Amino acid sequence: MDRRQVVVQRAREIFAERLDDVAHMVRQDRQGMRGWEEPAHVRAVVRRTIQEVYGSPGTTTVTVTDAEFGRGAGEPDRGQQREATGQLLEMGAAALEKLARPNMPDLSAEEVLGLECVLLLYGRPALLVSEGRLASVPPFWNLLEDQREDIEMVQRGIGRIELLGHPEYDWAGTGFLVNENCLLTTRRTAEVFAEERAGQVRFRPGITTWMDYNSQYQGVPTAGYRVRGIFGFHPTYDLALLEVEPPQFNEDAPVPLALAGQAPQRLENRPVYLVSYPVRDARRNESERISRIFRDVYNVKRVQPGFLRGCFQFENVQFLKHDCAPLGNSSGGCLLDLETQQVFGLQLYSRYLETSTAVPLWALRDDPLFRRAGVTFAEATTTDLKTITSQIERLTRTRYWNEVRNTIGNYYQKAFGTNAPPNGS
Repeated sequence: MDRRQVVVQRAREIFAERLDDVAHMVRQDRQGMRGWEEPAHVRAVVRRTIQEVYGSPGTTTVTVTDAEFGRGAGEPDRGQQREATGQLLEMGAAALEKLARPNMPDLSAEEVLGLECVLLLYGRPALLVSEGRLASVPPFWNLLEDQREDIEMVQRGIGRIELLGHPEYDWAGTGFLVNENCLLTTRRTAEVFAEERAGQVRFRPGITTWMDYNSQYQGVPTAGYRVRGIFGFHPTYDLALLEVEPPQFNEDAPVPLALAGQAPQRLENRPVYLVSYPVRDARRNESERISRIFRDVYNVKRVQPGFLRGCFQFENVQFLKHDCAPLGNSSGGCLLDLETQQVFGLQLYSRYLETSTAVPLWALRDDPLFRRAGVTFAEATTTDLKTITSQIERLTRTRYWNEVRNTIGNYYQKAFGTNAPPNGS
């Protein structure tokens, strides 16, 4: 398929019966931009300076401001950039209206580019994380906004594997905590700083490795938690388990994530999201104009929502498909369920505007490598989750809470893979 067909097909898959609704959203945003009111979710993708705005007590929002000093030589000023984005939205809205017709639409080159921008702004946004806060969410993804608090909690356990002493790289890839001292990433990521010889996995000489969970957009890298050892490489799947220093106990500390112990009942069109550090892939088919519009910001933490697209079998190995990662290579990223916040998969491969491949972690529930590393899986179903959470929340309001808190924590660990009951801190 040529580029126009690819973009049209992806738009129809993503927006489906909501084509008219999305066209209306886009036109509303375009109209607001004529009044110099650029929507926050548009600024969050196109502009790159993020700050926190504190409102009423207990509330914090993340906004994005324009930094004039960050403008390169010959680059348009803020007003010109805003107008250029507005024109793209116009073209995108026109393309969406044509897509609502049954036949293959006759789109101009400008409409194809506008439709591509709409896909990246509304359909599959790559939302920046800064200071632990998620950037503004487009109206198409209100479900993501509803789960903001949980997402901001979960992302703390996902970080970048930093390197010191490597001759080529400053960092290797994404990894995430699966228990207090165990980190999950891809084998290809770990092979940047480790190697297997005579059945043993060891660090490459002269390289120091640590986890930086706070390596976010415009953040300063920190010497976080050192990677102390390697539990092993998996013999079949592209994954590795690393031994890392356990997190400290404070309100901003990384949290171990709950791995789903069983496949969800629905593997098609189930809402999920990917947290990772996308890397620019020179082999991708992304338009150079798209790259310029979105300022080509890579290697920072992003939340990318999407849907499951089923499973497929390759010989005796099972893989999971999803459409969360249109921005670049996100190997080692964490694929999470939006409903339960359990980890469904370890991200393997992705390509711009195409479906991605992940390891379905429930397939490894009884795996010897995971058992040896002390990794446990969440046993609760969605119904269990709602019931137990409700009961725990009710207990926290009684005078007996302090007496039973440790017991509740142990049960919660068994059920959900984490020892942090809601409202129990």
